[in-house]
Amino acid sequence: MKTLKNVIAIASCLILSLLIVFGLRYLDDQNRIFVVDADNNTSLLRQEIISYQSQPRLYYKLFHSGELLGYISDLSYVEERIEAIYQEEYADRLKDVKMTFGEEYYISEEVAYFEASNIDDEIVDYLKEHEAFGAEVNIVEFSTDEGVYASIAVLDLDDFNKAMNDFLLNFIPKEDLLSLQSGETQEKIDDVGSRVTGYRIQENINSQIGVADIDDIMTNADEIFEYLCFGENKTRQYYTVKKGDTLQGVGAQNSDLSPEQIMLLNRDKIFSTDQVLEEGMELNVTYFTSPITVVVNVNDLKIRETRPESPLYIEDESLYSNVSEVIQEEENGSEYVLSEEVWINGVLLRGEEVSTSTIEEPTQAVIRVGTKPLPYVGTGTFMWPVENPVITCGWNCYPNHPATDVINEYSRYDKVYAADNGEVIANYYTSSGGYAVEIDHHNGLTTYYGHMSHQSPLKVGDIVAKGQYIGDIGMTGIATGPHVHFEIRVDGVRQDPCDFMDCDAIEWR
Repeated sequence: MKTLKNVIAIASCLILSLLIVFGLRYLDDQNRIFVVDADNNTSLLRQEIISYQSQPRLYYKLFHSGELLGYISDLSYVEERIEAIYQEEYADRLKDVKMTFGEEYYISEEVAYFEASNIDDEIVDYLKEHEAFGAEVNIVEFSTDEGVYASIAVLDLDDFNKAMNDFLLNFIPKEDLLSLQSGETQEKIDDVGSRVTGYRIQENINSQIGVADIDDIMTNADEIFEYLCFGENKTRQYYTVKKGDTLQGVGAQNSDLSPEQIMLLNRDKIFSTDQVLEEGMELNVTYFTSPITVVVNVNDLKIRETRPESPLYIEDESLYSNVSEVIQEEENGSEYVLSEEVWINGVLLRGEEVSTSTIEEPTQAVIRVGTKPLPYVGTGTFMWPVENPVITCGWNCYPNHPATDVINEYSRYDKVYAADNGEVIANYYTSSGGYAVEIDHHNGLTTYYGHMSHQSPLKVGDIVAKGQYIGDIGMTGIATGPHVHFEIRVDGVRQDPCDFMDCDAIEWR
């Protein structure tokens, strides 16, 4: 029996020696088995095991992206040092936050039967050197039904709300936004103009408290506004103001930005849409690449000219066809047109006329004309070359623009029509004007139609009637969007089309 006891004692000593040399296995209070490596070469920071103990102690293991940084001996001490660094280096920029470990760092508790060397200071120094601190702040998440697709960290939710309000002003007039946000009932529009009847953000926006890296925290409304406008896009497009530029002209040359949008994108320089621009000023004209989608519903009431039926011609064999006598003047009528429009982040998605009401009936012209053939002579009055006309850039809205740009508001690539009777004298392409047609009305007046989508089917020498199809709206040549560059020339000299046509009767944008 004594021999057996000696064998058992010797075997126990041998096993204990092997455990000490090659590592000890213990069971924690949850019956987890873990191994303590005596050399401890698996952590990022060197940490020695000083001794093994019979009683367990609690350690905090600090990990970085799944890799052990080291064992924290005194978590309270580490937190006090982090707080001191916060007060010294970050408190002015990040007021009233709790600084902690960065996003990619986490702690787990572990009960161990050894004493490790204290490297708490080295751990904090490592965090400071690698700027690996985080803070508990508001995490704003953007999501769809498929989940969260973007998030930002903001110091103050009031800053986020202010930035969001400013962002919405890119697409909604301030008066309409305040009215909608206050819950006021939107009355039926009865004045010419537009009114926003509703808006929504397609995505979900929620906030919660979470940890973000110090450098990722947005600390003011301007930073948040920049993110809402452009998301992660860091590329910016700038325009250098030339002499005589206006906000409308700058916008016409850059993604059709409105004066209000340019003002908001340059809040440090532009304070009013009527501001006189200084030559050489650098303006941000980057169009929106927002992480969110703002859908705006608009009621638009405008006055539209109504054209009379074609003139009633009374033939007179004694007169040449270039001679006529007006018995009754042609007069355009007018009508109210109410449209419902849907805009997405400032771009018109669709529009639909919902009602019209007559203001004044048009008057048909009655004209005595000669029958001797001169059909290429114009009437001297012009119609707009597109249906649903809207002026996007008027006479000299930017330097060297002696014309009027018009679009078809509801069909951007629709047909182009001859503004009056005449003869096609040119059908060509240039690098600036794209596909273009010129018509001589044989009364001292000619018209020019530029940027058409393809070459007109007409040939030089063809006779066209007022309102006859001559091509399609496009953006060939130098153009930022589909439109017709429309010119009227008197004896070859360009004139403001608004001197010949009632530009106030249609919408300007």
